[in-house]
Amino acid sequence: MKLAVTTPLRPSGATESQAREAAARRGLPYAPRGSRPAAEVARATGADALLVLSPGASILWSAGEERRWSAGMGALRAKRAAARAAGREEPTERDPFLEAAGIRPGDRILDCTVGLGADALVAATAGGPEGRVVGLEASVALAAWVGEGLLRSRAPAAARIELRAADHAEALLAFPDGSFDVVVFDPMFRHARAEPAGFDLVRRLADPRPLSPEALARARRVARRWVVVKDGAPGWDLARLGLTPLPSARGAHRYYARVPAR
Repeated sequence: MKLAVTTPLRPSGATESQAREAAARRGLPYAPRGSRPAAEVARATGADALLVLSPGASILWSAGEERRWSAGMGALRAKRAAARAAGREEPTERDPFLEAAGIRPGDRILDCTVGLGADALVAATAGGPEGRVVGLEASVALAAWVGEGLLRSRAPAAARIELRAADHAEALLAFPDGSFDVVVFDPMFRHARAEPAGFDLVRRLADPRPLSPEALARARRVARRWVVVKDGAPGWDLARLGLTPLPSARGAHRYYARVPAR
């Protein structure tokens, strides 16, 4: 997918300047908007989709539809995680991802399949002010849309996430041994099932390749404690990789496996 960066209609000078900076940051072409419709901007640029950026929003325009980036339930999960960490809330609501990942304050987390960034935001919250999350996303369009959304997010933990457009299989080769406390995979995009509204766009953009045994082995080298792999019920990918799911609630739609570091 060819992606270009633009602005909302009739942008201010500051908005246009920020959008140009974002285009340079993401290595994408910039297309001035002025008063032109998005479809006209896309045709003139030869782009399949547009990243429409304003100071408060990251919007992906594709095939005549606009989708504003949002962490969705990830934002609520992050608030709950922050409240529990501060002792302001009893852990009445389970977060299976955090239970599986076992993230501690100050941890460095590598999220190899960022998607919409919900788990990355929750992980950054659990890691606290001294923690850091590096997120990898193979889809350039998804990485740009979500990355710019995180930069515009009001969630304090969003500033602790560094999102890179990169194929995790290749990126893992460059990281030193034990450079992250926890490494996370969520390769479930390729399975069709009921998902939140707007997830069809994510499915079109995301890399559909399954997690390979080679990438899992590389992740185990990079991890200090463990690698966490998420899968949707009934857990076909976990079975394919020879992984045993952690105990989960009856009727759970998500399964997790924890693989020790090497």
